[in-house]
Amino acid sequence: MTHREAVPIYKFWRAAVYTLLLLASCSKTENKTLDSETISGNSATTIPAPSVRFQFDDVSTASGIDSSYQNGESTNNQSILESLGGGTGIIDFDRDGHLDILLPGGGTIVLEQPITGLPTTLWRNTGDWNFISCSQQAGVSHSDFYTHGVVAGDVNQDGFMDFILTGYGGLQLFINQGDGTFANQSHSSGLKDDRWSSSAAFADFNEDGLLDLYVAHYVDWSWQNHPRCQSSDRSTSDVCGPGDFAALPDSLFIGTEEGVFRDATSKSGLVPGGKGLGVVACHLDNTPGIDIYVANDTTNNHLYLNRGAGLFQESGLIAGVAVDGVGTPSGSMGLAIVDFNQDQLPDIWVTNYESEPFGLYQNIGKGAFLFATNRAGVNRLGELFVGFGTVAADLDLDGDDDLVVSNGHVIQHPRKSTVAQDPLLLEGTSYDFDGPANQFERATFPLESYFGNKHRGRGLVTADFDRDGDLDLVFTHINRPPAILCNNTQPRGRLLSLELIGTTSNRDAIGAQVTLQTESRIASKQIVGGGSYLSQNPYTVNFTVLPDENIKSIEIKWPSGTIQAIGNLQPSEDATAYWNRLIVEDMGDQ
Repeated sequence: MTHREAVPIYKFWRAAVYTLLLLASCSKTENKTLDSETISGNSATTIPAPSVRFQFDDVSTASGIDSSYQNGESTNNQSILESLGGGTGIIDFDRDGHLDILLPGGGTIVLEQPITGLPTTLWRNTGDWNFISCSQQAGVSHSDFYTHGVVAGDVNQDGFMDFILTGYGGLQLFINQGDGTFANQSHSSGLKDDRWSSSAAFADFNEDGLLDLYVAHYVDWSWQNHPRCQSSDRSTSDVCGPGDFAALPDSLFIGTEEGVFRDATSKSGLVPGGKGLGVVACHLDNTPGIDIYVANDTTNNHLYLNRGAGLFQESGLIAGVAVDGVGTPSGSMGLAIVDFNQDQLPDIWVTNYESEPFGLYQNIGKGAFLFATNRAGVNRLGELFVGFGTVAADLDLDGDDDLVVSNGHVIQHPRKSTVAQDPLLLEGTSYDFDGPANQFERATFPLESYFGNKHRGRGLVTADFDRDGDLDLVFTHINRPPAILCNNTQPRGRLLSLELIGTTSNRDAIGAQVTLQTESRIASKQIVGGGSYLSQNPYTVNFTVLPDENIKSIEIKWPSGTIQAIGNLQPSEDATAYWNRLIVEDMGDQ
């Protein structure tokens, strides 16, 4: 009996597949070249170095997005609340085919006064790198509290993306009405949670076809617990660190058919003691059910292995993902899932605080991991960075995923480094045309580029905003607008992007496992919940099709257990077409 025959629900369901060939390029040229002119704000500059592999054009000013995340530090209270910053969420809220951008506003901090929130902004993508503000018209501008993060998902399974804001004082749920507006249903949603929340992740943890929600909480800061701390050289006051506060427990909410979430934290197997900042939900072992990995700040990271029926077993230490290579907890913030050695097993990438190496945990199967930071060359970065948002994506379309990190310090007077820091792009070489295998190399950039300058970075997402067949980037910052970077890197292959629509599974298909097979290789990816830092990436799976490579098959294992196959799929014969986009619908029992 074959493996496929052993699957209880075995049938190849009819798929609705649409192939779109899109020719637009964000550089307004037919071919992407490294010596083409780039846009930086409203002015054009030339990138002179032909040795630069990656090219990203800063279209921030031209995009029209001018809202800034405000952390409240102007009142000089030096609260730890100021340090987290804000992320961003990428959703096509109006279903027009263009990805839109959500930006939490942060808040104000006045000594001994209630913490208040600032407006959230929603920017509608009208194409050609133009965005218009529609926050008030859409009904999302009011924030009930000081906000940090965005997590999005189709909560009511109606085909329109809903979202939740996290932050200091609660969770705010906005339900998409399907007419370009949202309804604030926080008070009727069952999401009663007034603790300081950071990142969150949607997934169907109990496998009933409905979205559930994991919420990471940080520490117990308040005006009643507001110690005064000094800088490292004791010359002035500064923001206190997480070690001065107790951890807050995380929460797990289970979705119901009535559209109300039920708090299942106490019976789910979650453990206390984490100071959560990042969370990702996906399959991490070889057993059924979606697992959870939590990045904690200065305490052991948590790995919750799904044991069925919404119950979890914390296995971080046993699995080898709780601490670094010498057994020490890190100040962990951002997360990404990446198969860096291309063995079809999901590895875990973690961004950490300064004086700590970033963590790369290699999955060796059966829920066990090895600390692979040194082996993969990540230790060569040094330990001066304070890493937050991060994504894994094949930005040059050469067949392996690269890593991007948004950096910036959390204190005002750091001793070892600066407050603003360089962002990082680490080029993967697991299936590269040159360089050592299964390693990452830091990419170089011109001084005038975004990557050539320092920023107070926090959130980070990747998506194909201009639909030209490569993945662009959005960075968020403290107290200034986000950076919108158009990818103009010369591609070595073509992007194959899959958007999955669940019917018997949750509509976003979170937890779906997709395997692409060519004559020469097999690649496997998942649709994950959460990830990065305080931010929401689109729920898509992206593969690279290399030159002269033919696709033998694509197999989708839906969260419901259904196996679906797509065969005889070939890249476009049109040499000018940069990409293929597939929209695949799970047809259920039809």
